[in-house]
Amino acid sequence: MKIPRPGLRGKLALSIALVLLVALGATFFAVYRGTASELESRTESDLERETERIALQLGAGGTETPMGYTDRAQAITAAENFGPNARVISITIEGGGTATNQPDLVRPFPDDHGDGGPHGEREEEDDSRHEEEERREESERILLAEPGFSTVEIEGAGDVRLLTSRVVLPDGAEATIRVGQPLAPVDTALEGLGDIFWIVGIVTLMLGALAGWLLASSATRPMRRMAAVAEGVDAGELSTRMPVDGTRDEVRRLAESFNGMLDRLEGAFERQRAFVADASHDLRTPLTVVRGQIEVLARNTDPGPDEVRRVAGLVSQATARMEAMVEDLLLLARSESAESLRLEEEELGPLLAGEVDGMDFDDDRRITVGNVTGRTVRIDRDQVSRAVSNLISNAVQHTSTGGFIEVSAADLGHSVSIIVDDNGPGVPEADRARIFDRFARLDQARTSTDGGSGLGLAIVKAIAEAHGGGVRCVDSPLGGARFVIDLPV
Repeated sequence: MKIPRPGLRGKLALSIALVLLVALGATFFAVYRGTASELESRTESDLERETERIALQLGAGGTETPMGYTDRAQAITAAENFGPNARVISITIEGGGTATNQPDLVRPFPDDHGDGGPHGEREEEDDSRHEEEERREESERILLAEPGFSTVEIEGAGDVRLLTSRVVLPDGAEATIRVGQPLAPVDTALEGLGDIFWIVGIVTLMLGALAGWLLASSATRPMRRMAAVAEGVDAGELSTRMPVDGTRDEVRRLAESFNGMLDRLEGAFERQRAFVADASHDLRTPLTVVRGQIEVLARNTDPGPDEVRRVAGLVSQATARMEAMVEDLLLLARSESAESLRLEEEELGPLLAGEVDGMDFDDDRRITVGNVTGRTVRIDRDQVSRAVSNLISNAVQHTSTGGFIEVSAADLGHSVSIIVDDNGPGVPEADRARIFDRFARLDQARTSTDGGSGLGLAIVKAIAEAHGGGVRCVDSPLGGARFVIDLPV
């Protein structure tokens, strides 16, 4: 069975729990080692103080014989506690004897115990001898310990921290003082500390995992909402937005960026639907004309030459309109891509003059070239020429016979503007933004009447934006409309 992989919440909660576990482990190690070191230091300090006290008591009575010192040592040790958990005190006087408060641990044992009697008595003697040998070994570990601190193991008492010191008595005799402290209380304290850490650690880890899960849930809630909104968008619901109320910092910025992306996406889909609808409408009209005229011609069993020429002319006109629209659509698609540009340094004067000179209209309109900056611009000459041609054609369409059109170019420092002015009816301010949309149609006086594709200004906009600039429409000093192409330098 495949184990499901944890989601982002689970990964965050596990990561927090793992970090908490590592922190608890490091804390336990530091506290445990620190406590053990502190207890060991205190034990050794107590042993040093006890050794100094015994040495002072031994020499307090003045000069003594070795046996006198031995008697005094026995008096000192007799005053100490006796038992498995009490301190082990042993005092050996050179030339005298050994005194201890733990005679079961520190005392000499006979070297041999005879051959024994019968078999049963021999077994009992063997057991007794074994015990005596073990006690001898424990006693020797204490009595033969090197000066300084050492740890010896004693049956029934566990590990004992032992301090062995050699002191010189007033008459020059030497004494060896051994003071041992059982480590069982220290071990018990450390075990209790470990148990407390286990309990506290488990509870803390569980609470930390729960808190991590809640924190991860809170942190990933915007992402889950975003996923739900994205699923809705994938299903075709483009109007849903991420809530931004009550959020802040990076989450709010993420929500606002996501909503902005959805706004642009919804706008693009709306424009795409409108484009498809308009393109279908504009293509359907000439197709309807073609089909209708062919049907009319087919119903006439003996059409005359004039009728055939009439139908052929209408069909040719409709197909030419469709061909122009298809070419404009292809040109618009190419113009929207900056990668298709062939950029070169160009002067605008010859370019604008060439476009004006190349215009051929039946109507009597005056088209002139005004002031043109001499500054060069890095452009795709063919593309910009097409944009200027479209603007001039648009001005011609919306000016009457005898109208005036002027083409110029101005240097604005950070950009160069190509300007086409006319004295036509102008463009209402409310429509100046949407006239650059594909298949845009106005109900006012600037509505196309020549059967154009409705893509001319959209192509101008695409060319300008592909160059990193833009296009705008404002009032013209001539009384009509002014179209401006801004090209960055």
